[in-house]
Amino acid sequence: MSTDANHRLPADWDLDKVIPGELHVPDDLSDEDIPPGIVVPYESRPPVLAKTGSAAMVVAATTGRAMGLSARYFGIGARAVAFLGWRYVRAHDLQEVIGGMQKAGDWNKVDQVRHRRWKFLGWMGGITAGLNLTGWITLVAAADMDPVGPSMAIPPTTTGALAAVAIALYGRYRANRPDIAPEAMVADQDNPESDEPFPLGVCQSPGQVEDCVSRALAYEGIGTRAVRAIGYRGWGWEIDVILQGSTPGKVNAVCDQLDAHFNIGQGGTLIEPDPAESAHIVMRLVQSDPFADMPRPAVHSPNSLSVRDAVIYGRGMDGSAMEFRLRGMSMVVIGSSGSAKTKGALRCLAEAITACRDAIAIEMDPVKDGLSEFADVMALPPIRGGKECTEKLRNLRDIASARNKVKTAKDMGDLWEPSPQDPTIYGICDEFIYLPSEAKELAIEILRIGRETGVHIIFAAQESTAEALGDAIAGAVTYRVMLASRSEDIRLVFGTGAAGLGYRPDRLRPAVDDERVYDAGKCYVMGPGYNRPIQWRWNRFDRDQIRQAVKDRKDAGRPWFDHASLAAADLVHVIRRDGGAGEAALADRLDALEHPDAGLITVLLRTFEDRGLPFLPTSEVLLPALAGAGIEGVDGGRLARVLQAHAPDVKSAREEWDGRPQVRGWHGTAVERAASGLLDPTKARLQAV
Repeated sequence: MSTDANHRLPADWDLDKVIPGELHVPDDLSDEDIPPGIVVPYESRPPVLAKTGSAAMVVAATTGRAMGLSARYFGIGARAVAFLGWRYVRAHDLQEVIGGMQKAGDWNKVDQVRHRRWKFLGWMGGITAGLNLTGWITLVAAADMDPVGPSMAIPPTTTGALAAVAIALYGRYRANRPDIAPEAMVADQDNPESDEPFPLGVCQSPGQVEDCVSRALAYEGIGTRAVRAIGYRGWGWEIDVILQGSTPGKVNAVCDQLDAHFNIGQGGTLIEPDPAESAHIVMRLVQSDPFADMPRPAVHSPNSLSVRDAVIYGRGMDGSAMEFRLRGMSMVVIGSSGSAKTKGALRCLAEAITACRDAIAIEMDPVKDGLSEFADVMALPPIRGGKECTEKLRNLRDIASARNKVKTAKDMGDLWEPSPQDPTIYGICDEFIYLPSEAKELAIEILRIGRETGVHIIFAAQESTAEALGDAIAGAVTYRVMLASRSEDIRLVFGTGAAGLGYRPDRLRPAVDDERVYDAGKCYVMGPGYNRPIQWRWNRFDRDQIRQAVKDRKDAGRPWFDHASLAAADLVHVIRRDGGAGEAALADRLDALEHPDAGLITVLLRTFEDRGLPFLPTSEVLLPALAGAGIEGVDGGRLARVLQAHAPDVKSAREEWDGRPQVRGWHGTAVERAASGLLDPTKARLQAV
């Protein structure tokens, strides 16, 4: 009996364990060997419609999934192609290679590449259109198809289908390789299980950067305990590294190899050791110029600064200001040709000094033209040649020594107190190593005695040598600056072991021309407040800025040497400037001097100042000027005796005057020398003997 044959079963029966089937009762003719009373279960036989429906659903599901995936892959590919196409036509890849567009030459290069690429795309579009036209002609001529209809649709449809398939396949490739950077066309063929280094440019996360650095260091035999990406800084990555079994010096020794492993620019791997932890360093991986956004500086207003002010001269790669206080500052600057030693470092310093109301500067260069653009605001005309540089350094040495007496007389204290009347003096000397030996010795003396008396030296040279730049100079200056230099210069300027600590100016590249400036202006600095081996960059003033600033400062007036120091150093008759400002100040000092000859010499000084001539006749100009000032009873003989009493070796002269030859008179320098002797009574008595 089948369970389906009788549906009148008790309602409370549990049918969970009932097997659907039927009671089999074989007839006598059956050959089946089935005992009677056996229940034969029903076999599952879905209806034909059900079987057909299931197969259709499978086909539909598979087809739908394939279409969905195809649409998804096409979308991914289309977005990627659109993004890469935009980068291609805008030449973003070229901009990344050259480190951004910083100057007109970069803009021109990018513009040329853009034009070439649009031209290439135009040719490709023309070729595609030609192929479609050829296909249409073939269908019409060879296949005898109607010129209007399918023959027109088949070629472009085929081209579009091929493009769609290619885009979908490319999208499938990108979907299966999520490590591809958005700007990359293909995935980097790097095995994540290996220890081979790979370029920093493929890294898209801090974790990948850490892996990149770990592999590169391991490849060079440098063990690490920990590598942690501090962060991305716009110009590149900062990474914190704890070394294991290695030293910062070992990392520094393989920086060139690390540049290649990371595939960054030459000199792009920088290290900064931790003074408190010998195994701890910070690595900086520079992918673009840290100073690309550095604005052009503005010049300072005339007499707006003081040597007591902290003045900004540039910027560090970490964004901090590069600033120095001029008071008490001496400096040595080393940089090869093209490193912006003169037009960068020295120009910045001269711009600040000549804007100070309590400082003056003179500039010297034994072999080149130096800072000639500042000539009109320097305390003395440009000083050129080894002999003249030696003479002026001797004058500065004498002033630095004599100022001790002046400082005491004016009750200034331990250090010279700068003011517009008593300015600090700065001697700027370019190409220092070309100075004669005597001049170098004088410079060393100034370094030793000038700090307390307000006389300072700023040296610059293309290279350093043990003879020209020994410990006597390098250890005595306040600040040491190295632009792009030779590796052997590092020890002489920064000291033994400085390169291993990360000071690598030898890895900086000097400029070649105005288009290829490279690392011009970048430097490393040692001195008060500068104890980290990071890169700094000097401001860059252009010549037009300096020309206008010099004009404004000249019109506003500049301080000059204080005559107390010149008199104490016996240089009143030696150090002069055009315009008479120095002589007028000397006349004022003589006017207040209680000496019977002071009034006479004062009148003579002011007469030379008013006339602005180096020679004046005795009878026609000088004696009438004395009579007009109320000084009576003076003739040519008495005038000579007064002047020679204070400057025994001065004599009158005969020169042409008002068209007449051989007119007797006096030179202004003779009067100034007499004034110098009068200001120092001891010296005057010795000379009068």
